[in-house]
Amino acid sequence: MTRFSRDHRRRPLTAQERQLLPATKGAAPAEGDARDLLIGNSSRRVILGIVALAAYWAWIFSIFHANVLNPFATADFSAYLLLCVIVAGSSALSMVVFALVGWYLQHVVDRLWFGIGVALLSILAEVPAFLGQMGSELGFLQAGVLFALGGLASSFVYLKTGPFFVWLRRAKLMRSIALAFLLASLLYVLPLFMDPVMGIVMIASFPAVSVACSHLAGKGVGPKRLEEAASYRAYLEAVLDRFREFVPTLPRTLLYTLVFGVTSYTVLSLAVGNGLVVVIAASIAVSSLAFAVYVLSKKVEADSDLYRMLLLPLIALAVLPFPYVPEMLKVFFLALIIFGFTCYDAITWGDLADEISDRQLPVYASYAPPTIGNFAGIFIGWSVGALLYAGLGKEGFDTGYAIFSIIIVIALVMLLVWDLVKSRKEESGEPQADAFLDKWKAACAEIAEAYELTNQETRIHTMLARGRNQHYIAEELVISPHTIKTHTYHIYKKLDVHSQQELIDMVEAKL
Repeated sequence: MTRFSRDHRRRPLTAQERQLLPATKGAAPAEGDARDLLIGNSSRRVILGIVALAAYWAWIFSIFHANVLNPFATADFSAYLLLCVIVAGSSALSMVVFALVGWYLQHVVDRLWFGIGVALLSILAEVPAFLGQMGSELGFLQAGVLFALGGLASSFVYLKTGPFFVWLRRAKLMRSIALAFLLASLLYVLPLFMDPVMGIVMIASFPAVSVACSHLAGKGVGPKRLEEAASYRAYLEAVLDRFREFVPTLPRTLLYTLVFGVTSYTVLSLAVGNGLVVVIAASIAVSSLAFAVYVLSKKVEADSDLYRMLLLPLIALAVLPFPYVPEMLKVFFLALIIFGFTCYDAITWGDLADEISDRQLPVYASYAPPTIGNFAGIFIGWSVGALLYAGLGKEGFDTGYAIFSIIIVIALVMLLVWDLVKSRKEESGEPQADAFLDKWKAACAEIAEAYELTNQETRIHTMLARGRNQHYIAEELVISPHTIKTHTYHIYKKLDVHSQQELIDMVEAKL
């Protein structure tokens, strides 16, 4: 994450820092942006973006409204649980589709007719429940098709919020996410107090509200696209490069989302089986309030990797005993799980937004690869929950969930230890003596010119060659550590080296 000291906030921006700010038309003023939530002419756009995010999340949360959206009149909720797995799978599939054919879709995503189309398709997921309330029950196959189409379209609704993510700088984005989360929890609760038919209609309106607000908020922002890619093949190569950049973070993302996915399925089965939808509503409300307090009271420009490490014991503490606590106490433990996952998700998208802005990457093409990993992990988690429920039954489900959770937490701990060892190795590099600095810089400049490094890559290459670790470089250049990691990946690729030591050896060979 971008880290600012008090002096950084008060002094004028340097020419280098101004160069790193997004050149997108309509971007908010940089000075003071990290402190203020709603300022100047950006207020309307920020409010619209918050509502767009909240409406989408409220639609996703509404899947837990089993008493409202269940299209089957039977007391057995197993069919509805499978429909929820279908929604999760189709959501992940939609991002895969976009990654493959985004060369064509990226030119229409911002069009109003496209937004209206995906909003209308999202409504299909509510049609089976609406018909059921009207006395016309659909079969499982028919309901499954409608749920799949609704889930497929809903992810494109989420994709349309991308420019809002990228337009905001880190602190304002985190605070906007906190407010959107609070609003989404309120929208989720409202159908509980409404007539079922009216509740279904309200839930069905959420995608349309999100699309409308995203469309209005996106006016004037002008997100970049892959216009420099001359062909579909060039587009695919660019997307594959983005996938390779996210490979190092993919295991952690999948593990976190697996935990969240299987826990979500467990909570849903608990709620529909015991009529405890109110438990989920309370948990979402508590976690959204805690997240808002956390974001609004803390500095959010600190090291994102450190925050991710701190989230691990929090999630483990909540996940491991979850099946064995009394039903009402699950409110607290579920709130911890949702809070931990929301923090992880917000930090991840904050890193991505900073990287897209700093490097001026095309929004939608850069947005799809990490979203695939996120949605795929949740889908796999839901699928594991469904298999456990089907294989072990209601009586053995808690034990199966506990064993699965222990395995996942052990994997997360191993990943954490690996990250710590790797970080120690990076920090062990000592900076070179000042007497050799000029000669060292000349050697770095020669390599940078020979291998056609960009200006920013040249700066980072020089600091890496002096033994500086990535967190130090992030602080010096006032950009996120995630962006530094991405630049380092490209530098290693251009120089055909595989470690910082090889890079240093390459410079020393020039001395």
